[in-house]
Amino acid sequence: MALNFRRILCPVDLSSFSLNAIKLAVKIAETSNAALYLLHVIDNPFDELYMTTITQADPALIELYKSEPLRRSKILEATTQHSQVLLKQFCHDWVEALPKVRYVVESGNPFEKILDVAETNNIDLIVLATHGRTGFKGLIIGNVAEKVVRYAPCPVLTVKTRPNSKRAKKK
Repeated sequence: MALNFRRILCPVDLSSFSLNAIKLAVKIAETSNAALYLLHVIDNPFDELYMTTITQADPALIELYKSEPLRRSKILEATTQHSQVLLKQFCHDWVEALPKVRYVVESGNPFEKILDVAETNNIDLIVLATHGRTGFKGLIIGNVAEKVVRYAPCPVLTVKTRPNSKRAKKK
């Protein structure tokens, strides 16, 4: 059975959970000769993931950046540029052999941006992790994954990371 996917979207939050989704998306892209779109959505530009590198010179400035609109826009711009680099570095080892890879960085609500990118680029398949950087505590990506499955304009393949479960230990 041939897979006829031409464009695959893989949302990436730079966690080990999303790395598992990337690996599967790459395999499917290779099999179907599809273009792979890697999407990173900046939900909060003041997240620790971005701010540690951006404000290394003076971490105390974070509160100042949050309260001043002009500086806030500069931080968002710097975060977007930094995220492009982070996304490429994070995915490089897995996607370097693929001929058609697109890196997309958006800012906003992850669920909405995933659907926007899927519709705008006529995506045939979305591959995403069921949990993300917030892990099981926040279940942010779990909630996003559920919404994407419900409202996506194309099939969605969710990738569940298996913790060391009792079932795995029995085998």
